[in-house]
Amino acid sequence: MTVRGAEAIIEIRDDKVVKTREKKKYRHPELDEKIRKERTKAEARIMEKALKHGVKVPEILNQKDYTIKMQKIEGQTLKQVLEKQTEKMKEYGENVARMHDTDIIHGDLTTSNAIADKKLHIIDFGLSSHSERIEDKAVDIHLLKQVLNSSHPEISEKAWEKFVEGYQNSTNSEKVLQQLKEVEKRGRYK
Repeated sequence: MTVRGAEAIIEIRDDKVVKTREKKKYRHPELDEKIRKERTKAEARIMEKALKHGVKVPEILNQKDYTIKMQKIEGQTLKQVLEKQTEKMKEYGENVARMHDTDIIHGDLTTSNAIADKKLHIIDFGLSSHSERIEDKAVDIHLLKQVLNSSHPEISEKAWEKFVEGYQNSTNSEKVLQQLKEVEKRGRYK
């Protein structure tokens, strides 16, 4: 099975996932090659760091040039099961807490970027980065809260409460959640 994303082609094979960043024709070829290699390498490094710190992410099997081969995680997206399994949001919060405690910003925390099975795994680190800033961590979870409100309105409040329950394991959870309130205020007055 092959899925085309904004930045990459994802091939799902028997026991692995192969993510290949595509050429961007609008960029100069040498610049494009450099950007794709750097982003691919950075994504693999961040995932390996997350895994070392107890964040449930696919294991990197190989990374070369514009391609990452990783462990295939069985299960469904959290988006598909959230209505019946809101308690999974606590596990999502725990994973994001560990991630933020190692200064990893996911950049695209959604219910589509988490796979739920016996354990919940976070996937798609294509927009991830490193940052110690409380603001960046607050913005990271702000997107998730927006996704819950728009994609899961019937259970968004309960799901968010479960997420916060798990996220409170973060050493900076109080500061991040306080900053989130400031981020939300700014969003209302754009």
